[in-house]
Amino acid sequence: MPHEFKQIPEPLQRQIFIRLGISLVSLILFTALIATTLDIYFCMPCAIAAVIFATSAFMLFRRSILYEYVVAEGACIEVNRTALKRRDRYIVLNTDTCKVKVMVRNRLRNIPVGTVVRLYVANNTPIYEKDGMQILYSYLAIEIK
Repeated sequence: MPHEFKQIPEPLQRQIFIRLGISLVSLILFTALIATTLDIYFCMPCAIAAVIFATSAFMLFRRSILYEYVVAEGACIEVNRTALKRRDRYIVLNTDTCKVKVMVRNRLRNIPVGTVVRLYVANNTPIYEKDGMQILYSYLAIEIK
């Protein structure tokens, strides 16, 4: 299994570690709360979060091993930011075949125009088309070069 994990691309490995870390923190919080309060109903959200994030990490690991993802790479040609906090709302990538508008969901800041961005997208992710541009609302991981 460690040999298979080393073959997974680094951004997907990072996402797996983040999900496992959140699961571990939720499990530690569950045990601390159950030890102090002795109320199972009060502690159940932490246990449920631990199970959900561990399952999510396992599913991403499985998807990565079976190569059930697509890598899209392109140069960033436009960045749209929010008005107040100046966070990136979406970026437009110029790939080999078309332009892709990606809704940025992470707290990525200040992606400069002209940088190369690599997206890891699941095989079954829906891609919409509007005005001759492909619109992508979700992705597994993003890597900015």
